[in-house]
Amino acid sequence: MLWYKGWLETRYKLCMALGTMGLILFVQFSVRTTASVNSDAALFGALMVSIPSLVTMICAILAGAGVATQSSFRANKGLHGSMLFTLSLPVSRLRLLAVRASIGWLEGAGAMAALCCGLWLLLPSLRATVTAVEMFEYTGTLIACASALYFLSVLLATFLDDQWRVWGTMIGSAVLWWLFSHTPLPASANIFQAMGKSSPLIAHTIPWTAIAFSLGLAAVLFFAALKVVQAREY
Repeated sequence: MLWYKGWLETRYKLCMALGTMGLILFVQFSVRTTASVNSDAALFGALMVSIPSLVTMICAILAGAGVATQSSFRANKGLHGSMLFTLSLPVSRLRLLAVRASIGWLEGAGAMAALCCGLWLLLPSLRATVTAVEMFEYTGTLIACASALYFLSVLLATFLDDQWRVWGTMIGSAVLWWLFSHTPLPASANIFQAMGKSSPLIAHTIPWTAIAFSLGLAAVLFFAALKVVQAREY
């Protein structure tokens, strides 16, 4: 029931994320068909720059409201009317949070896989220079590196209303990008570069350090979200 309830809350947000990606891919396809053949490289370069922002948007949309409930069409201030029913269910808050976070993560992973599939079909030059195995590796890298941003949004969902959570996710991701760009943090752990110029599509190697950093940070953020959920009086 928890899985079905979470699906009902997120299905329209998933459609919105897929629609946004479809629009971007359609625009890129339209530009490619009206430009020169050599425009593939320029389009691919632009996409590599914009993909981290697109991934952040997907994470912000699909992370949801923690253990709380939000309307599918609009964000509400305060607690949703069904919150007392949710908390009265004979399940722990750990399970409530884990199920809700898992649903959004799986939907986000599916959306990113669809994005990579669209890129593969959109750009013939990509298929000519990148193997199917490397494209699969890039999909896994994208999902793993996005996990830190996703669970940042999950943490914010435990104490912010939905509309503020989205803004907080965007700002928090921008701060993380700034830290990697302007502080002595190891470049090998930069999750944004791992989704771009250090990705398997360009570097032809898997950025294991960035993946490990992202998954470790995601675990810490989920643990922090759990502590907030368990301690908070709803």
